[in-house]
Amino acid sequence: MKLLNTALGVLMAGLVAMPVFAHDDGHKKKGNNECPVGLVSGMSMDDEFGPGSQALTNCIKKRHDVKMVVQINQFCTNTANCAGSPYGLNNIRNILDDYEITHGMKPGKDYEMVVVLHSPGGRMALKDVGLNADGVEVSGRNPFEGTIKGLMARGVKFYFCQNTTRAFLNQPGASITSLPKYLLTGKSATDQMIEGMEYTTAGLTSIADFQARGYQYIQP
Repeated sequence: MKLLNTALGVLMAGLVAMPVFAHDDGHKKKGNNECPVGLVSGMSMDDEFGPGSQALTNCIKKRHDVKMVVQINQFCTNTANCAGSPYGLNNIRNILDDYEITHGMKPGKDYEMVVVLHSPGGRMALKDVGLNADGVEVSGRNPFEGTIKGLMARGVKFYFCQNTTRAFLNQPGASITSLPKYLLTGKSATDQMIEGMEYTTAGLTSIADFQARGYQYIQP
């Protein structure tokens, strides 16, 4: 019993002597409450927006298993400078930067993003250079092809509505978005899509389906 009491006494003395790290800020582990993890602009929030901005900034709380579906149903926001004003693509890039830089999230691990292209927005699914309804090569149909490919490289998945594809198939050759009918020309409409683009049978039903599967809906 005497040996047991001695051992217990040594153990308790050791525990008391141990340093307490729970309140030691120098040893805290950074986690989901740390904001920002990185700086989008390269400047601190206080330097960029003014003193006190950091304290006023609300960071997102859910940083794992985040899923979203983005609807793009327009091609550009300024017809006078369409090539310089893509609809929604800059918003998508800002989302990715906020998740990855500001909050330290990883694509495919912490978040997933899918984009559904339909109606006038379906033009974004096409290669800039492709074949029209007459099987003639045309160019200038999608100045945003490079931007789309860049977003794909960052893990974004794009889906092209087949109802919109049918509408493009029924356009005359003079239309910038007209596509060749395979049975008449031997040329494939699918081959006119940007590599990596996928189909969805109908844009709106697929958006509802993604929502039913837990994706949050975003309309830029």
